[in-house]
Amino acid sequence: MNIKSQLRVVQAIWKDKSIPKEAKYIYAYIYSKGYNRYFTDINVGEIQQTVRITNKGLKKNLEKLEQGKYLVYQEYDNGMYTVKLN
Repeated sequence: MNIKSQLRVVQAIWKDKSIPKEAKYIYAYIYSKGYNRYFTDINVGEIQQTVRITNKGLKKNLEKLEQGKYLVYQEYDNGMYTVKLN
């Protein structure tokens, strides 16, 4: 598998109308940070550099992505998450 195919974000997410645009950007960030890995850690401060968001907003968007079966997340401390991409 070449590097370009590994870096491509799942295309189905861009067509999914149930996922807000903000959540799609968050998913793309997580995907690019954790490519070639099953688990990655993120925090709200990291995401705020890409998308203007609060911890509550991030959690809401992660819940939407989890409902869409794009990822599974767990908050292990305030504003700190472990994410598994599906």
